[in-house]
Amino acid sequence: MVREVISILLPHFVDPENNNAFKVCMECLVDNTSLEYELLINTQAGDVYNICNKLARQASSPWLVFLNTDVFLAPGWDTAFLNAATENKIVTGVIVECGAIPVAAANVEKNFGLHPWNFDRESFEEWIAEKQPLPAGDGWYFPSMIYREAFLDLGGFDTDRGYFPEDPLDTYFWDTWKAAGNGISHVRSYSYHLQHYSSHTEQRKKARGVMWSSRQQ
Repeated sequence: MVREVISILLPHFVDPENNNAFKVCMECLVDNTSLEYELLINTQAGDVYNICNKLARQASSPWLVFLNTDVFLAPGWDTAFLNAATENKIVTGVIVECGAIPVAAANVEKNFGLHPWNFDRESFEEWIAEKQPLPAGDGWYFPSMIYREAFLDLGGFDTDRGYFPEDPLDTYFWDTWKAAGNGISHVRSYSYHLQHYSSHTEQRKKARGVMWSSRQQ
């Protein structure tokens, strides 16, 4: 029996439009993951940080990968993560964002589609194959890889501080992680992000006909 090397944790907000992103996310994950893995999906309503903590406790492999529905993984993402993984380092990759809202300095802006149905996967993966540069800094929070026991030993995301999206509990966790003497490895593990596409707050705005803009960020 082959034991899974990584556990991929995926909170998914069920919504007819968001399910389109989920389909592409799954296609990319299955096609572009070469390691043995278990996939834990939670479709219950609730705070994403609480859900991630719950999935982390349920996971059976030594390495956790936090993933979002609106993130599409590129070939080689998993081996790049695992090759850099140690028990005292969080491993982050390079997130390419469509520019639907302002792109964080840690990420790369390049538009390969704003929606699941116009995501140009072929062009994205061809672009990745050209060995793009590695941006400076620690990278972004999701997707990332962490040693499961280390995550749980630090208590996971501190949900007593607040809830998504008002309170950045991933930032708080990284601060706690670094304060404990741990590090972060930023590697060439690429993914594409539709930006706010899959969050329950954004889907509800879509349902009300409210468009996202940088003024609402």
